[in-house]
Amino acid sequence: MGFVVLHIQKPKGNDARTTAHIERTVDPANADQSRTYLNENLIPYPNGVKDRTNAIQHRIETAGIKRKISHNQVRALQIMLSGTPEDMHRIQAEGKLDEWSNDNIKWLQDTFGKENVVSAVLHLDEKTPHIHATVVPIVTGERRKAKEKNKQENQQGKKRYRKKDTNSSRLCADDIMTKDNLKLFQDTYAESMAKYGLQRGIDGSEARHISTPQYYRDLYAKNQDLKEDIGYLEEQKQEVYDKVRDMYDRKDEAREKFLNLHEYTQQKEAEISEAETRLERLRQEYKPYKAQDDINLLFEVLPTLSERLRIAQLCKDIGLAVDTIKQLFKAESVSVNGILHSPEHNQDFNVQDAKLQIFKERDDSDKLLLKLNGQNIIDWFKQKYQEVKQTVRTYVKPPENKRKGFRQ
Repeated sequence: MGFVVLHIQKPKGNDARTTAHIERTVDPANADQSRTYLNENLIPYPNGVKDRTNAIQHRIETAGIKRKISHNQVRALQIMLSGTPEDMHRIQAEGKLDEWSNDNIKWLQDTFGKENVVSAVLHLDEKTPHIHATVVPIVTGERRKAKEKNKQENQQGKKRYRKKDTNSSRLCADDIMTKDNLKLFQDTYAESMAKYGLQRGIDGSEARHISTPQYYRDLYAKNQDLKEDIGYLEEQKQEVYDKVRDMYDRKDEAREKFLNLHEYTQQKEAEISEAETRLERLRQEYKPYKAQDDINLLFEVLPTLSERLRIAQLCKDIGLAVDTIKQLFKAESVSVNGILHSPEHNQDFNVQDAKLQIFKERDDSDKLLLKLNGQNIIDWFKQKYQEVKQTVRTYVKPPENKRKGFRQ
């Protein structure tokens, strides 16, 4: 029997990077891009909301919050839900992943409030299926710290002349992330997942989750320690060589010491070689993370680059050559004759004397559309696919007596 995985954290830094990772507007190094299309957005956004970051802001603006929100307040909680890898693959193989996902959404909405759960994305392009959920910490009732202060003042006999409305909505992650609540979340989540053969982890365990950035920071620290060890070993190695040179001209009595030192030198050289191998392995593991950071920074500095890259990838997926894609990005129309491939339907469609061109969705928007004869290429593929399906249905339609409900 495996264990549930429930990790809740307050995000730090730019939330846009988290949205880019969750919604795959960038490709993380640990994800299989050929399986990204299997990922699923489990909670639709409200009208006019285009992504997770906007969904967070939309919830805050429509929650009726009267207090001013400071710049350093936590606006959303990041929640990761999964199970031990072997059990998650078993659930997927048994065809129960949709049911598991629905039960996770129910637990989230029952626990934090339906309107506060603004995003939930199922990732199937990594090693273990899991859900990234986003909860805006909107609460009502008296603040926890104010309640404790009131209790102390009542005990001291002090009078309070003004009392704020405790039923108004507030943005407060601390009131949710209490020690008692975190334990309750683990208990109730395990209860809801018991039907899938998953149980709660050890209550009170000192094991702590390590974030991916922290993991790579630890690797980098070990890398630096190894460099210092290598430097120290190099100094020792030089000292040994110096001693060998000084003793080389001495009498036979020193020869035995030389042999011992030579053996010591060989041992140290082996240790240096092993340290260098370990250092190179750590360096190899660290580079992908550094490269991903550089890519994320590039997308933040040039926000339109991500959209242009998406359109370029779409052009490549439907079968266009690189020179044709370059021509499209010069705002030119391209004539198409032959076969276009639909990645969504994994099917080829014939097209004759058609024109492809890239347009902006709106003048005030960075989003781009690839259009075929003025129609969004995605919609054109869907239309063609429906026509093929209709042709197949017509070809295999049942005999006349079956269609009219005739009984023999």
